[in-house]
Formats: sequence, C-alpha cells, structure tokens
Amino acid sequence: MAKPVRRRLRKLLPWALGLFAGGIVLVLAIAYSGIFNIAASAGHPAWLEWLLTLGKERSVIVNSLPVDAPELDIAGLMPLGAAHFQGGCATCHRTPGQSLNPVYAQMLPPPPDLKINAPMWTREQLFWIVRHGIQFTGMPGWSGRDRDDEVWAVVAFLEVLPLMKVADYLKYANGNNKDNIAAQNYPASEFASQGRPKINLSACNRCHDTSDAPPTSPYVPRLGGQDKAYLKRTLHEYHNDLRQSGFMEPIAVELDDEHINKLADYYASLAGPVSKPVQRPSSAGLELGRQLAEHGDLLRKVPACLSCHGANKRSDYPRLAGQSEQYLRQQLQILQRGIRAKTPYGAIMTTIAKRLTEQQVVAAAAFFANQAPAERADHKAGEGLRQ
Repeated sequence: MAKPVRRRLRKLLPWALGLFAGGIVLVLAIAYSGIFNIAASAGHPAWLEWLLTLGKERSVIVNSLPVDAPELDIAGLMPLGAAHFQGGCATCHRTPGQSLNPVYAQMLPPPPDLKINAPMWTREQLFWIVRHGIQFTGMPGWSGRDRDDEVWAVVAFLEVLPLMKVADYLKYANGNNKDNIAAQNYPASEFASQGRPKINLSACNRCHDTSDAPPTSPYVPRLGGQDKAYLKRTLHEYHNDLRQSGFMEPIAVELDDEHINKLADYYASLAGPVSKPVQRPSSAGLELGRQLAEHGDLLRKVPACLSCHGANKRSDYPRLAGQSEQYLRQQLQILQRGIRAKTPYGAIMTTIAKRLTEQQVVAAAAFFANQAPAERADHKAGEGLRQ
C-alpha cells in the first residue's frame, strides 16, 4: 500500500516544483513589468486589503504571545505616555476632538484614530505594536533600544485614551507647560501673524519640573538643582545616541550646543518643589538604604552611594536626594539590564547595579527619595529625611 503512494508522490513532485517555479517567475514578471500600481492614491483591491489586514492582525496576535504584561501604574505612567503621544504620535494619529490631517488621510493605509482603535488590541498587543512598529504603514519601531519601560508608559496612556475627554487630554499632554494652552480670546491679529497656538512638541515642561510644579510623572527625573556639568553631559549623551530613550533622544537630537548650554544653566539654577514619596518605607528598609548610601556592601563589592553622589561628588554626577522612588528604582533596574553601558559613566554604574539585590534596589531608592534636596550637602545619618 505504501509503495503505490510513494510512486504517486514521485510523479506529482515534478509538477509541484514546476508550479512553484512558474509562480515565482510570474510574480517577478509582474513586478518587473510595472503594471501593478503602487500609488497610494490607487488604493488596494478589496482582496488585497483583506489579505493585508488579515496578515497584520495575525502577525500582531502571534508575535505578541511571548509578551509578559506587567501590572501598570496607570496613574503614574499615563501622564508620561500622554506627553510623548502629543510630541511623537498625535501628528499622524490626531488628538481627541481633532480631525485627521488631510495629508495623512492620503497615506495607505491612513493612520488609525487610536481613541477608536486602541480598545481592539490587548495590553500585550499594544505593547508589541508600539515597541516594534508595523512595516509598510509608516509606524516606526521604538527609537530607544531596550527601553521597554517607556513603551509601557505609552500603553498605559492608550488604555485610558478611549475614555479621555478633550480637556483631560490637553491637561496631561500639556503637563507643566501651561503657557502653551490656547486661550479662547486669542487675538485675531496674532492668529493672522503667528497661526494657532499649539502645545510645543519639544517643551521640557511637558514632563519635567518647573519653579512651582514637580515633574508630571513620578517616572520623570527632577532636574532643578542638578549641576550644570551633569545636565550637559546627559543631554549630549542623548543627542549622540549614547544613552537610550525613546522620549529624550528625538528631542535632544534637535538641540545644538547653545541650546544644551542654556538648558543646563536654567535647570541648574532652578529650585522647584519636590515630589513627595508615595509611602514612607519601613524602618528596616530605610536602615538598609542608609547602610548602602553611607557604607555600601563590602561582601557584594558595592561602594557607598554617597561616595559618588554625596556632598563632595563630581559636578558631572547626579544628585539623587529628592528624586522619586519610582524613578530611582527604575533607573537602577535599567542599569542592571546593561542598557546604559555605552558610556564610561554608565559602565561604572552598570557594574555596581548588577551587584545589587532586588531588596537593595528598593531600599536605596526609598532612602534617597526620602531625603530633601535642600539638605543634600549634609548626608548625615538621619538628616534630610522627611517626617
């Protein structure tokens, strides 16, 4: 019985190979002839549109299966995601209450309205799309390599977006940049000469602290009071693709040396308010953090944090006191993954961070979050802690 089957298969094999080769030749002939109209204005035949949509949906569903979605701090992450959406996504996808720009409407396919389309995808699928982009749609992959933490901030925003009113969106997308909110009584003469006022897409105040407001998200660093040398170094690292961030790199790459110098001067002189810790850590956790800050961990070859970040620190090292616990913990976890090892400074901290236990990361972040920046020069045990 098996022999006749094998004989039939041997007879069919040349035909199958011939059909396959003929199909390849036909596809190449069509491509070379140029008869297939690739103009965006031509649209897709219904059968091709169905096939491409099916392929896209199945690809997202299948490739997102390995994604392990964490519990998201929606309240903390969403303002950061909203600010990035305004600066990096809204141009194509539009904001709540806004019509699609007719130029982008002529794209093939046109960018979807995410207020309507975001609920069609799961949290894992939204992450995969934002992280990797989609070919042939104009949707890019995330520019900050391995910064999945930033992608989750955008996902947190997209999960809230369908229920967001226009006023709420403007509040979060604008952040601390209140001066850019368009007033209803905007003079017609200014409109005629300057156009409609819009949220500045690269304004630092959309996320960072001001003289009268803390950062809009606990996952954003407080820049006020940092040394100018550190601020300049950080901006140059983002500008030169040496420090990864899908949030910061697109902004920093547009800055020249004069911009960077002025921004560093401004934030170095700024003494803004401090974000309060979400919760006061336990006495045991605070003591462990203090031990790490003042003495380090000799057994794990971890130096004292204050030996580099204390009162006598180098001017191009950051001040940690008063940063939020979420931001400090997140940065230590990023260092542990080796994402910031491309610079000499990042390489030093990467080596140290990889020696820390999870408990030590949490304790160190809690300790510095509970120190007041105004007392950052003291660094004595028990001083500078908020009561």
